[in-house]
Amino acid sequence: MTTKTAKMKLIDLKKELTEALTPCSAQEAAFEADCIIADIIGCSNSVLRLETLRELGPEDCAAAREAVQRRLSGEPLQYILGKWDFYSSTFFVGEGVLIPRPETELLVDIAVRELGGRKGAVFYDLCSGSGCIGISVAKAVKGSRVFMLEKSSAAFEYLQKNIALNSAVSCVPVLGDLLEGPCFGEEADMMISNPPYIRSEVIATLQTEVQKEPVLALDGGADGLTFYRAIAEKWLGSLKRGGILAVETGEEQGEAVKSIFERYFDEITIIKDYSGLDRVVFAKGKR
Repeated sequence: MTTKTAKMKLIDLKKELTEALTPCSAQEAAFEADCIIADIIGCSNSVLRLETLRELGPEDCAAAREAVQRRLSGEPLQYILGKWDFYSSTFFVGEGVLIPRPETELLVDIAVRELGGRKGAVFYDLCSGSGCIGISVAKAVKGSRVFMLEKSSAAFEYLQKNIALNSAVSCVPVLGDLLEGPCFGEEADMMISNPPYIRSEVIATLQTEVQKEPVLALDGGADGLTFYRAIAEKWLGSLKRGGILAVETGEEQGEAVKSIFERYFDEITIIKDYSGLDRVVFAKGKR
């Protein structure tokens, strides 16, 4: 990649960054180049497309090239940018917290649909991480309150920052361990969770950028089901009779997770994502 220090037109810098990013980002290289440049000059990607002839100074060009080097080292783009969009809101992210992913928006859709008609609904967001799930639901379901549980102190800092960023006053962050059982003072109308669900032995085989994310947020134990069992055995007692559960799963875990919860509910289904893969186990009517 060039080390030029003179001004460059935005279109030329984008071409340079795209070529440099191709080895690690392939088809997403142009998109990632846009994200990096937009972040540096403080605009959206859509505005960036109208600024192709804009000249960028040497400091901006140097910052963009530094970001590319970080990306080539395997650092996730989201960590480099320091924030990421999810379900029409923006969330701070960085080392120590799981990156919000688009497939998880399905879990939010389900929660919003089910809680929308429940006045003053109370729900739990277990293994909350950045808070993207619970905050998104709370913002969409007016009058609801959410208790958000997170074990990692690093992730908990992001959770608190994101509650403030999104003015989510109905969100109650709690530092605690799901495996130890309930620590809230109220029963829930619904429990939602995107818990760690990757089998321990698989962690070392994941993509480089995924391995940069916290193991605590990825490792679901020997069979990937540790946290689902804990929810079933320790947490469902805090779910109101007739309540709702929705948990994200790995793409081949639907049946296994369903079998853990089916004896506790009247209705239970596996919901597939837009790629046709198992994504959410949804249960309704707690016995």
